Parts: sequence; C-alpha cells; structure tokens
Amino acid sequence: MKSIHDQIWETALKKIQVRPMSTYELQKKLLSKYPEEEEMMEKVVKEMENVQLINDHHLIQKPIGKIKIMAECRRRGLDSNQVEHCLLNEEWNESESIEKSLSEKERTLNENDPRKRKMKIMMFLQSRGFRTSLIYRHLSE
Repeated sequence: MKSIHDQIWETALKKIQVRPMSTYELQKKLLSKYPEEEEMMEKVVKEMENVQLINDHHLIQKPIGKIKIMAECRRRGLDSNQVEHCLLNEEWNESESIEKSLSEKERTLNENDPRKRKMKIMMFLQSRGFRTSLIYRHLSE
C-alpha cells in the first residue's frame, strides 16, 4: 500500500498534467481531496515547487498583455503585488508579447479590407489583455 505522501504526490501530478496550475490552485484541489492531510499536502506542494513541477512564474510566459496576466493570476489565487513584482523582474516584455501575438494573428487572418483587418487585429489584441495605447502604437508602425 502506498504512503499518504505518495498518494498526494500522484494526485497532484495528475492534476498538473491536465493543465498547469498555480500553487494556490493545486493546494485547493488537494485540500478538497485530502482535508485531514493539510501538513502533508503542503509538504508535497513545496517538493513540487523545488523540482519545478509547479511554478507560478510560468503563468507570465504566455504572449498576452499585462491586463490579462493580472486577471489570470488573480483568478488563479496569486497576490497581485507578487505578480507585479514578477512582471518587473522577469524577462517579460509587453512589446515582445504583442509582436508575437500580432504575427500569430496576421498568419491566420483572411481579411482583404484594410479597415476590417485592423479592427479584427485590435479586437484580438484587446482580448489578449494588451493596453489600447500599446495596440495603437504597434498598429501605426
């Protein structure tokens, strides 16, 4: 029979294989399944952080804007001050992110009318959480 540590580890591993989770999300899921094993659950989560199986900073790696990153992190239970600190200290660059998103959208956009094309790109970038002023700056270049 497996130890409770191994059971929690396997459950956590299955959860993060489905989709990346923040530390908070994983703790919440594990706590709902193992409410009497809070100490062991915290130990497993720490071990997973130490071996980089869960990393809250990976949420910032997507080519999305600051607004969407902040909203996504709040939804996933991360402190907004911590996220703001990460955005300032990490290699994240909003201009690079908008360029990646812009090139991604332009490859799939099948619109010949320049005005409609610009509007579709603007709506796409806004849905990705980029600031309007940054979108206008990039579209005018």
